Amino acid sequence: MKIAGDPEKLAREAAREELERSHKTLEEAYEASQRLLEESYRKALLEAERRLAEEFSLLEEQVRSLRSKLEFELRSKVAERRNELVDEALRRGVERLLKAKGEEWYEQFLRRAIERAIAEAGGAEEVEIRASAEDMELVRSLASRYGVKVSPASAKILGGIIAEVRGGELKLDYSIDLLLSRNEARLRHSALKALLE
Repeated sequence: MKIAGDPEKLAREAAREELERSHKTLEEAYEASQRLLEESYRKALLEAERRLAEEFSLLEEQVRSLRSKLEFELRSKVAERRNELVDEALRRGVERLLKAKGEEWYEQFLRRAIERAIAEAGGAEEVEIRASAEDMELVRSLASRYGVKVSPASAKILGGIIAEVRGGELKLDYSIDLLLSRNEARLRHSALKALLE
């Protein structure tokens, strides 16, 4: 049998075709691996971005929480300090009030309290007055002008009087203590307002 043609040419063409097929397969494999690599990179990037967003969100929440906590603590400290200052202002006000008990206004206050007690009781003979130990002498002097009995037992009050009518049937409290407690909110507000100005 006789072979016609050039076997070397045939081998070269076969090798070239095989090389082209191999090259094409390599290119397809390279493109497929490139696509896989790009897809993996894109997925990894998206996952990293998602994790970063979660971490950022968590950190933001922690910062908000910490800020809220610090703001609350600051407001609490400010309120506590403000209350301390108001308490101190009220304490000083009471001290000044007690120091001023020897002045004319205090005697007038006691006189009016005795007159009101007599009016409430319907007569001086129905009233017995108690006063603080400090005020006992002044109250006795004022009460004697009205014919009102003063109890030998002192009352535990800052000032003013407590009147008992008809042997304790009715108790009338004209003490500074009661005035202060009834007006505490207003006094605290005034003190706070003065502090803020």
